[in-house]
Amino acid sequence: MRGERRVTGKSGSGALWRVPAWLTAVVALLTSLVVTSSPAAAGQPYGPYTCASGYVWREAYAGDQVCVTPAIRTQTATENALGPSRREPNGGPYGPDTCKQGYVWRETRPSDHVCVTPASRDQAYSDNSNAVLRLADPGGTPHGGVSITTSLNQTGGRLYANGSGLTPNGTIWFYAVGIGTTGPFVLGTRTADASGNLPGWQYVADVWCRSYQTGPATIVVLDVKAGLVTTAGTTTAFLHCG
Repeated sequence: MRGERRVTGKSGSGALWRVPAWLTAVVALLTSLVVTSSPAAAGQPYGPYTCASGYVWREAYAGDQVCVTPAIRTQTATENALGPSRREPNGGPYGPDTCKQGYVWRETRPSDHVCVTPASRDQAYSDNSNAVLRLADPGGTPHGGVSITTSLNQTGGRLYANGSGLTPNGTIWFYAVGIGTTGPFVLGTRTADASGNLPGWQYVADVWCRSYQTGPATIVVLDVKAGLVTTAGTTTAFLHCG
C-alpha cells in the first residue's frame, strides 16, 4: 500500500504492523529540530551584545551597541538629527565639525563629532563606562585585541595583559565574570599608549582564589572611550588555592 512502510515487528495478535511513512518523516523532522535548535537556544536573542533587561542599544552611529535606557536612545536620535544645526557654518578652530558656542562633541567614540550639550557628553561617557554592567552576558562577547596570561601562586595568581587596536591613550578596564558574584567583578585598569597598544605583558591585578570556584573565569575588557566590550581569555587563578 502506498504511504506505508512495513516494519519487522509483530503486534500482540501476531500480525505484522505497519507505520505510515508520513509519521516516520514527522518523527525524523522533529528529532532534527530538537538537535539543531539547542545551540541557538543557548545564545542571546540579539547576539553577544544583547542588553540586560531595561536597556536598549544606543545607536549613536551604525554598529553602536552600548546599552542605555530607552530615554537615552531617544535623546541620541534627536541629537543626531540636530547635530548639523549646532555646527559653525563656516567651520572654526576644529575644522568643519567645530561646534557653536555652548556645544561640544558627544564622543560616544573618538570619531563621534555630533554637537551636544556638555551634559550629554558626560552622559555618553558614563554610558560607555557602564557598558559591561548592562550586557546580558558580557562573558559571551567576542575576543578582541587584548590577551591575558596568569602567573599562578599559592593564593591565586597575577594577571597580565597585552594588546593592540585600542583607543590611543584610552582607559582599559578589566573584569572577571563567572566567579559567583552578582555582576562583573572589577580587577583593574591599564592605559593604552599613543598607538592604541598595551605593549609587553603589563600587570593588571592580583587574583585571589575562591574555595567555591568550580571553573575558570572569563576576563572581560572595556575600552571606555569606544564603549567596546570584548573578552581576553580565561584564567584558572580563582581555582588555585594552595
